Amino acid sequence: MLPEAPLARQIIETLGQSGTPMPRGVSFYNVGNESLINAIDQHYFGSYLADGGAVFKLVVGDYGSGKSHFLYCVRDRAWQRHFAVSKVDLSPKESPYDDQRRVYAAVASAVVWHELGSSSEDERGLSRFLEATLRRLVYPHGMDLGDEGVESIAEVRAFLQTIESTAIDSLSYHKAVQGYFTALLRGQERRLESLERWLHGEEVTPEDMRDLRAIGVTEKINKNNAFKMLRSLCQAVRAIGYTGLALLFDEGDRMLSIGGKAEKTATDNLREVIDRCREDLPGALFMYAVPPDFLHTVVPKYPALQQRIQAANYFSRSNPFSPQINLEHLDIPDEQVLEQIGYRLLPVFEIAYGLKFDRDQQSQNILMLSAAARASYLAISHRRLFIKALVMEWYRQKEDGELVITPEYAEALIKGQNDALNLLADQQQSPY
Repeated sequence: MLPEAPLARQIIETLGQSGTPMPRGVSFYNVGNESLINAIDQHYFGSYLADGGAVFKLVVGDYGSGKSHFLYCVRDRAWQRHFAVSKVDLSPKESPYDDQRRVYAAVASAVVWHELGSSSEDERGLSRFLEATLRRLVYPHGMDLGDEGVESIAEVRAFLQTIESTAIDSLSYHKAVQGYFTALLRGQERRLESLERWLHGEEVTPEDMRDLRAIGVTEKINKNNAFKMLRSLCQAVRAIGYTGLALLFDEGDRMLSIGGKAEKTATDNLREVIDRCREDLPGALFMYAVPPDFLHTVVPKYPALQQRIQAANYFSRSNPFSPQINLEHLDIPDEQVLEQIGYRLLPVFEIAYGLKFDRDQQSQNILMLSAAARASYLAISHRRLFIKALVMEWYRQKEDGELVITPEYAEALIKGQNDALNLLADQQQSPY
């Protein structure tokens, strides 16, 4: 299966510019982690989490080794199992872990609405997710939210009754979710705005609270009740028909740069999240991606956290209980990972630009650039270097004509040296 031309072009443009994956389309060139994804799917999404269990996993990988790519793969598998997904991408200067309320707010603002099989862009935010879930029940009847008679649709009545009868820890949260759906059905715009701010963990005004108290929402979300609200979110997601909630945090090198009191607070809160995954977050997968230095320089300073994430062996199909998923331990050797990525990207590139390359020549180019990338000693991941260089070279050959590159040219291209094109010119002028 291959992507349509517009998506193929987006994939290639993004990879060519940065070497990092775009949110959509990772399955078209995913390589080497199938056993890990399948183990998560079968052991957790398909059974344990579906039965109300919860689990924490730490994804460990160097910069450019594919942490974001892996999280996208997990996200896609979660969607196939009818899980809701919140993917939180954080910059080195922004992390919610020094304030539990911000953990909740980060999750709520990053919940993704996604339609399987749809080519439309995904939308983010808990309020949008709730709205789209309800609209999906209404549309088949030729109606929209706010239309007269929409509340009398049998599926809508059953949906609201299920939510009302489902136990949710926070009464305020329960009332807020019910109130949001009711306001959608009745076109109560002012109340919708107040409830959206509340459900997203944002600051609410006294006027907001006066309106919300009228429907039973008496608490504000704060650092003291944030985990109860996160648990209530997990319960609400299951009440409205989803299997569970996948919480995917991509922290990058955030934890390596904060230090001091903020670091201690952040690690304490992370430890508490890990503990609560065992009993307080029904149907939740909490996945947290970090570089290896986090394990070596931050974790040893906090024995309580170290005890929870240390592992004698890495997560695998035969050992799904380990909390650590190491992206340096994939299904196939590293050189084959790069080569297989190249072979899978080639038809995507061809679709993107409506052309057909010579397979023999491009196979040799893939092998050449793979070897050069693995031999490099640059700070950036060789996987990212390989992808950027390969896409750039394919585009050049699209414009100037195909040829088999030399090892010297491949090395210069990987290093980004200015003499790469001079080496190419010499090769083209050579009679041999």
